[in-house]
Amino acid sequence: MSKLREIGKLTPLLSRSRSASSLLASALLCSLASVASAQTDSGSDIVIASVSYELVEPASSQSEANARTASAVNIKLNGFRKITDTASYTNQPYFINSDSALAYTQMVTANSSSQTEIFLYDFATSTSRNLSNSLTSEYSPTPTPDGKGLSVIRVNSEGKQELWYLQLDNGVAKQNLLPAVEPVGYHVWDGLSEVLLFVLGEPHTLRIAKINQQTEQGRVLDTRIGPSLWAIPDSSLFSYSKQVDDTTWQLRSVDTKNKTTAALVNMPTGSYYYAWSPEGYAVTAVENKLYQWQYASGATKWTEFADVSAVCSAGISRLSFSQQGNKIALVCNRPAAE
Repeated sequence: MSKLREIGKLTPLLSRSRSASSLLASALLCSLASVASAQTDSGSDIVIASVSYELVEPASSQSEANARTASAVNIKLNGFRKITDTASYTNQPYFINSDSALAYTQMVTANSSSQTEIFLYDFATSTSRNLSNSLTSEYSPTPTPDGKGLSVIRVNSEGKQELWYLQLDNGVAKQNLLPAVEPVGYHVWDGLSEVLLFVLGEPHTLRIAKINQQTEQGRVLDTRIGPSLWAIPDSSLFSYSKQVDDTTWQLRSVDTKNKTTAALVNMPTGSYYYAWSPEGYAVTAVENKLYQWQYASGATKWTEFADVSAVCSAGISRLSFSQQGNKIALVCNRPAAE
């Protein structure tokens, strides 16, 4: 089994109007994930940090140059600030609106029922609001190509996980973008009309599909994939992580035009979430340490660049860079005692 315990925890979240059939669907999806850790069961918070880039000094010798796995710059973080403070599940940050806001997923509880909603944090006012505020669960907020909405995973009354268009101005769920594809877990846009999808199953699959096609089920490009899907900066390629054996995850590229995939580099042991900075550095976390890898470098190893145990003592799960690359959002697990 993979370590994708968050998928099993998040994707079948309760809807207030949930029926017996959706309970069965939730139980099925839970069985696809592995055991949850105590830290994430205790909730999580989002921490924002400023990002800068420090040039690496030229190698003093050829042997030093050959030994280096570091990129041309080292990423530096400072000015850490926690923008959420709740014992509930809080995750999946995504910078939107030219970095003026952050969309994220948060668990809310009312009348003994829990579900996830899409929240927006406004950097100008330092306030958050519940954008979706609906009768069902939504998660995985991603800006749409038109800039006017968010594409989200929405759980319907039968427990099915579908890709929907959510209006950014009022949070109304406007349209099911892929009626024939479910259960969708995560996604990334490829142009105006295609999406790369993480589709839950045994095994989980990477698919590419065209939106607004009633019978479109997508083409499978790979299997045993992880939950992070991103465009590779300054490239026509996309990326994903893949579990290649019981202990190894691999960062891979996908060419959506030619429908081909290729290995990039193995992930550090204990990681499968990652994100890209606009400068072309993949960043991942192992517990409370951050590692970087430059796409253009061809390096075979990642380089540690930060220990954030002072602000994320129980470890980091997801992370996301701002569009300008000067901010990063870290999802910090809460210690079990909190």
